[in-house]
Amino acid sequence: MWKAAAILFKALFAAACCFTVWQALSPPGGPGSLVPWDKALHGGTFFVLTGMALLAFPKMKLWRVAVLMLGFGGLIEILQSLPLFDRDAEWADMLADAVGIGAVIGVAVAVALRRKLPA
Repeated sequence: MWKAAAILFKALFAAACCFTVWQALSPPGGPGSLVPWDKALHGGTFFVLTGMALLAFPKMKLWRVAVLMLGFGGLIEILQSLPLFDRDAEWADMLADAVGIGAVIGVAVAVALRRKLPA
């Protein structure tokens, strides 16, 4: 049962990462977004992706998940800077990604600390 759940979490995380790259590299100006502010979209996306990463890789150290997720955000920005795509790379996008990542890691640290406290 747990093996099947682990495989499912990894597959969902991989699919979400692929969808994120596809969205990030698609031409801008499509149909209206549910989130009108680009930085909130970045933070929210990386909040969800980091949470999914923690479920997909529960034994990985939190700092490593954070570094890998920030690297993923950086890779997206590098790809967006290429002339092949009609997108712009921004440092502010990486900062928004880091805020989303940090929020999830902060919650995970708080939960871990709470479990160590006496009842």
